[in-house]
Amino acid sequence: MLTAKLSVRYEDDWTSSLAAYDVSGEFLASTFRDRRYFGLLALEVAEDDYDDVVETIREHESTTSIDVLERYSIGGVDRLSATLFIRSQHFEYTPLQLLLHEGFIPLGGFGELRNGKESFDLLLTTREDLSEAVSLLERFGPVKIEYVSSDFQRQITPSVTEWSEVFETITPRRRMVLNKALEAGYFDIPRGSTLQEIADDLGIAKTTASQHLRKAEQHIMEFFIQYVNIAVANDE
Repeated sequence: MLTAKLSVRYEDDWTSSLAAYDVSGEFLASTFRDRRYFGLLALEVAEDDYDDVVETIREHESTTSIDVLERYSIGGVDRLSATLFIRSQHFEYTPLQLLLHEGFIPLGGFGELRNGKESFDLLLTTREDLSEAVSLLERFGPVKIEYVSSDFQRQITPSVTEWSEVFETITPRRRMVLNKALEAGYFDIPRGSTLQEIADDLGIAKTTASQHLRKAEQHIMEFFIQYVNIAVANDE
């Protein structure tokens, strides 16, 4: 079995128009019914580009409506994350539709969006399948083979439940101390601030700041190290 990532610039679609902006995205869900498309798109975009990106999608001739389900700032980097519910109408197959119709198996989701290109991870049987997938996608625009691997490996990622559990351990007070520590450069090398300075800025005792910070670090590291170990074990 082969796994491959193919990217295609879907010409004349709003996805290709987003190449002009600092934006990337992941298609979380999508379905087609009677030529109508319904999909969830998670975006990460430069704050200054957000309005133009949403307007580019909204004003495209295929788009019938768009709802912003959530939007929040990504602290310290002038970027926004947003989840959009998009309804559109297509009179021809989209890249994903065509791949599914021809029996290809996308891995891990409904595709990604980067640099104005849609990309898909595919499970393939032979090199001939790879050539066929490229030929199919070339109907929409230029295609690039991002990578090909002969070793199938399932990607181990945290479930939604696991993410929720670790987020619940970060209480508002712990999150406050973490944000202040990150903002003040406490995790930089060399440190940009001391624990005492963080505590003074927050108006709490140094020991209280230390307890909140260490508890938050403990839960975060316990969560991530298990997946680091799995990743290393899979590569050995």
